[in-house]
Amino acid sequence: MSESLTCDVVVVGAGMAGAACALYAARAGLDVTVVDRGPVAGGTTGAGEGNLLVSDKAPGPELDLALLSLRLWAELAAVHGPDVEYDAKGGLVVAETPEAYDGLRAFADAQRAAGVTAEPVPAGRLHDVEPR
Repeated sequence: MSESLTCDVVVVGAGMAGAACALYAARAGLDVTVVDRGPVAGGTTGAGEGNLLVSDKAPGPELDLALLSLRLWAELAAVHGPDVEYDAKGGLVVAETPEAYDGLRAFADAQRAAGVTAEPVPAGRLHDVEPR
């Protein structure tokens, strides 16, 4: 005979994304069950590359969520230290033509207005910013 289990939320996947969803759902007072075919953090988060990117997002809901994610991961790292493996980095977006630069500058202006740190980097400083 099988036993019935009940909960408010079932999170499928115990990787970083699933664990984060479960953590914040539990903090919100929900009864959470996490299911995974393997051990916690035993696989990969398929849709992610281990990056929290804002440089490719225009102002709007996706950028708002990315900025929230940055804040939440920084908070987790402050509490749990190096075990979180959080390493805040910037990004570099390169314009290959003057026309592309004009568009990129306008995009960066909009991002700055939305709270993103975005700075123009002169060609002569590119190697300082991204030496690889």
